[in-house]
Amino acid sequence: MWKLQVHALLDGYELVDHLDESKEVPFETITFGTTTSPNPEFTKWRRQDRLIHNALIGSISSSVQPIVGRTTTAAPIWTKLASTYANPSRIHIRVLKDQLKLYTKGTKSIDEYIEGMTIRLDQLAFRDSDLEHDDQIEHILEGLPEEYKLIIDQIAAKDKTPQINEV
Repeated sequence: MWKLQVHALLDGYELVDHLDESKEVPFETITFGTTTSPNPEFTKWRRQDRLIHNALIGSISSSVQPIVGRTTTAAPIWTKLASTYANPSRIHIRVLKDQLKLYTKGTKSIDEYIEGMTIRLDQLAFRDSDLEHDDQIEHILEGLPEEYKLIIDQIAAKDKTPQINEV
């Protein structure tokens, strides 16, 4: 969620290139003839990058900060945090998929059950391992008790798989 929030914010300000290095860093100086002077584009880039660098360090917990303590620009922070925390491990994805199979309504209200399923499905999607829509609905229906059989049969009989909020 942190990654999503930070990326969306910087994208909104058209500064996301500081994270992914999609735009080349301007040269520090520019030369016209025999005169070399500071490049105003570099000055602007450096100021923006230092502010982003500061914001990234300030937005992570103090226990994580030492991991990025030697960085001097925003991109290495982003890269280091992504390689350390954002790579979805196969085991974590497997655990989430197993949770989906085992998650049932039980004594929860139908709203609590659907919310719990949606959270698990969203966690998979955040890890680039989302399920097809039909499979998502299938998991939701499989966790319902026998008393929902009539509703399950009605949903199964539809020509088009309904959206989760329709279920």
